[in-house]
Amino acid sequence: MFIRQVKKQRSKDSKVFYQYTLAQTSRIEGKVKQRNILYLGSDPLLEDKANREIVLSLLKSKIFGQPDLFSQGASATLIALAESYYEKYQIKYGVDHHPVTSIPPAPAKAEYHNIDVKGLEVNDVTTFGAEHLCKQVLDRLGLQQCFTSLGMSEKQSSKALLSIAGRAIFSSSEYKTSQILQTSSELQHCFGIDGKITHKQLYSIADTLYQHREQIDRFLYKRIQTLFNLEDKLVIFDISNTYFETRKEDSALAQYGRSKEKRNDCPLVVFTGVINPEGFIRHSRIYQGNTPDTATLEDMIEDLASNCPKTTKQTIVIDAGIATEENLELIKQKGYQYVCVSRKLLKDYPKIATEDKVLQLTDRDKNKVELAIFQPDGYDDTWMQVQSQAKSKKETSMQNKLAKRFEEELTSIAKAITTKGGTKKINKVWERIGRAKQKHNRVAANYHIEVEENQTIATALKWKYKANKTKEDKQKGIYFIRTSYQNPKEKELWDIYNTIREVEATFRCLKTQLNIRPVHHQNDERIESHIYLTVLAYQLVNTIRHMLKADGIHHDWRNIVRIMNTQTIQTIELPTDKKIIHLRKPSKPIEEVQQIYKATKCKQTQSAIKKYVVYH
Repeated sequence: MFIRQVKKQRSKDSKVFYQYTLAQTSRIEGKVKQRNILYLGSDPLLEDKANREIVLSLLKSKIFGQPDLFSQGASATLIALAESYYEKYQIKYGVDHHPVTSIPPAPAKAEYHNIDVKGLEVNDVTTFGAEHLCKQVLDRLGLQQCFTSLGMSEKQSSKALLSIAGRAIFSSSEYKTSQILQTSSELQHCFGIDGKITHKQLYSIADTLYQHREQIDRFLYKRIQTLFNLEDKLVIFDISNTYFETRKEDSALAQYGRSKEKRNDCPLVVFTGVINPEGFIRHSRIYQGNTPDTATLEDMIEDLASNCPKTTKQTIVIDAGIATEENLELIKQKGYQYVCVSRKLLKDYPKIATEDKVLQLTDRDKNKVELAIFQPDGYDDTWMQVQSQAKSKKETSMQNKLAKRFEEELTSIAKAITTKGGTKKINKVWERIGRAKQKHNRVAANYHIEVEENQTIATALKWKYKANKTKEDKQKGIYFIRTSYQNPKEKELWDIYNTIREVEATFRCLKTQLNIRPVHHQNDERIESHIYLTVLAYQLVNTIRHMLKADGIHHDWRNIVRIMNTQTIQTIELPTDKKIIHLRKPSKPIEEVQQIYKATKCKQTQSAIKKYVVYH
């Protein structure tokens, strides 16, 4: 036990003064730590080192109930000072403390005070549950160890973890995240970070993470594999894009292309993912917005090859947008197997008897899917016909709606021919028909249109629906899956193909729940950092959801955050007859929050933090 002297100065030009604290050194979990026991104020008598030693000796004798052998002849002033300090100690820790154990008294000991109920206050209420959950899961992923190995300091590592958790929980801009951290979230305190974190600091953290993306991706995926004992035999390739609200004329990255969100009026940036069946992103890349889907496959295969054991060969699952004949040949040349959706519907394929089809229900056991494997002429891979009841209903409904609109427009043109003042000149009539066909191009090709005329004046308009086997197959909900496997079983092939739903869920989470879109950043480096930080936040989110799904909890991420936010932390002011106790304590979690903690094997709360203000 010792008295700590701390030099203080309120401003650069103000007078220097000293404050004193009674402190104790103890060993906690094998580490030597110092702990403040009692604030002693700034009495001038303690400036003298000899006086401090006498006061400390007197205090120790009173606290531990032992005779004082070293402060004989102490002045009455020092004895009175020591007595006043001991009174404050008794107010704070009680009279009946154990003389042998370290102070303050053992946590298991009950603590009773006389409380003024009318003066009780609750303040500084912030969200705690989602922050507490993310902190514990990030600790389990071991990312702090990864960041430290990359040369980051402990403080930088903590800020990087906070940035990932903040992106996952708040899904907001860096500026808004900084505001939330200061006003309504306990996230900073969960990571032990003091002081304000500005949006510029968050920008810098994201830039640093993007610089080390290859090492972080490699470490994180290996850790996830170990944590969940995942097999590495199946990978899914897919591509998506996000848009900018501004024109971005000076950006090399933001370019106009085909937007997945139908925002062709905005410049885009493309990002790809190599994803496993459980939805974890193994690698990701960022491209210019006008990069076609088919041009990204070779890079994804290189990423896969450079980060996988040579003895392991995966099956690659891709959707129709990437599955060109050239890309399928490339996959085979690289030594991988593939499963994909065919880019085209076959016109001529063997008719398969109903009894030869395999009935396979969808995941929700509501819509029937009929499967049949066959070998078409002119192809050396295996094909499977899929006839989906749900897809048939959808396609039929869409086709009927589009056809109705087109026929209504043709009817309007035909009516104008026989109406006074209507369009009758043959050239103008064909122009109207051309505009209608352009407007309804998805169904116009299915119609044969004739215009009767008399001396360049149209007299009648007739149309007839043409049968089209490819279109009819699509309307029946028929599509085809291709694979390089020889003699596969229908159910096995269907199960492999259905893993692509994880990709759809991954990009849906990135776009709608983590708000990767739209991008508001101004320079290309910051755009890349923004996307990569969102990918890291997704890895955290998917880790939590993977553990919850294993326990039968299938909430989406926004719902998880909503539930966890019901657990708050607050400071309770308890005015007693001798002091005010400030108790910083989380609320008791509701049943749904307890279930999430249990499924993720996380602690439900943290120890209360007590502070005292002693009346003088």
